Amino acid sequence: MSAVQIGPLVFDIARFAAIVAAGVLVALGGLVEWLARRQGRPLPLPVGGAMLAWVLGARILHVYENRAVFAGEPLSALALWQGGFSVLGGFAGLGVLVLALLIRRPASGMALAGVLTLAAGAGLSVLAFAGAPAVTLPARAFAALEGPPVLLTRREGRPLVVNLWASWCPPCRREMPMMMALAAAHPGIDVVFANQGEDRGTIEDFLDLQGLDGTGIVLDPDSALMRELGAVGLPTTLFFDAEGRVSARATGEVSRAAMLSGMRAAGGDVE
Repeated sequence: MSAVQIGPLVFDIARFAAIVAAGVLVALGGLVEWLARRQGRPLPLPVGGAMLAWVLGARILHVYENRAVFAGEPLSALALWQGGFSVLGGFAGLGVLVLALLIRRPASGMALAGVLTLAAGAGLSVLAFAGAPAVTLPARAFAALEGPPVLLTRREGRPLVVNLWASWCPPCRREMPMMMALAAAHPGIDVVFANQGEDRGTIEDFLDLQGLDGTGIVLDPDSALMRELGAVGLPTTLFFDAEGRVSARATGEVSRAAMLSGMRAAGGDVE
């Protein structure tokens, strides 16, 4: 399982694990405070501060690790919806908060450390339960918008990125210009944009409107790739190494830094 769908909402499994951890943190934090009040010993826990500390720490370290990318577009560091968080940075942010609390209010600090440990365990359990889905590239050719049909299994020693998209999908439209620019800048990596469920005319109208060309776009009118690659929402991006094995995947809009990171994970020559 790589993503979780709840009604119309689709969450990448890592984001869903973070949501579960945050929910457990809020519930346990509230329970501890309630029990302390009943015993006549108030024990305030900065649950909101803990979540903010994790987000800030995780984002700051991610931005630092990808500073070359963010230097060219600094405002994108604020695009939290695109993902891009360092787990190590998040825990560092929590560590600073807990340490400060232990110095000022030892009882609250110890209680918060215990609640955070249980919340982190819940999030990690979700990831462990989900596991890594087995994905095999289909051994058939897909009609290309331009040029000959594309056979995804023909690797010839090259990494592959498969982006599942549709023109009606807002995050697909936002990320596509960036992805196409990176594909052009890294010719040693095959990047395929597999349109899901739309006809050639609809795709061409969208590209004309956006000022994009059809390089790398293939047609999947029955949306078969979504089923075969285990995708539950659009956009979904999968990164394959030269042997056709999944090295990384993302559900939802990805940033330039995340795209480059996935290309590196697939063995691409990316600086």
